[in-house]
Amino acid sequence: MTVLRRESAVLTAAVLCVLPALAQSTPVPTKAFENAEFHYAVALPLGCRHEEGPGTLQAVCAPDLDPEKSARASAAGSMVLEVSAEVVADDIGKAPAELAQSFTEAQFKAELPASVCGESDRDRVKIDHVSQVLEDTRVVYRADVACPEVKFLWLEERQASVRYLITPGLRYRLMARAPKEDFEEKKASIDAFLASFRLTP
Repeated sequence: MTVLRRESAVLTAAVLCVLPALAQSTPVPTKAFENAEFHYAVALPLGCRHEEGPGTLQAVCAPDLDPEKSARASAAGSMVLEVSAEVVADDIGKAPAELAQSFTEAQFKAELPASVCGESDRDRVKIDHVSQVLEDTRVVYRADVACPEVKFLWLEERQASVRYLITPGLRYRLMARAPKEDFEEKKASIDAFLASFRLTP
């Protein structure tokens, strides 16, 4: 009887460990967005608040992706998925090596504290895993960013994954940020957002 109880307890513990993993692996419903002016398409979680502006698209998501909660959620303390695009006429017709000279890795890193964290003090922002890849027609920059706590605003630490695509004539900035304690739990949604981004004709 003692052995059976012990095996039952082990089985129950195993099930409880597996259930969160299954919940995280369940695909989150998304909504497709396509921008004809800036030639891109991307998918964002359906339960988020979606805001569009000139050259920008942003999803602000409550922790449980409840649409009503997302409608009231603060962008500063929520999971945020963002795309911004700008025309750079001077880059039209440039090869990847030339694009990398017109927007360097140093410029990429210099932008991140303010654009991702809203932080003017660069020393307070941790930037890791920076990479620059020259592809057939573009340059891709990647980085992981850790934003510091802002006590007077009641903001906890946040983490972000960032991608910049520098193409001939257009620059794209992708940012996925979430509170540090929620980042790993939201990683599937963040990775899906980044993977869904594509350029269109």
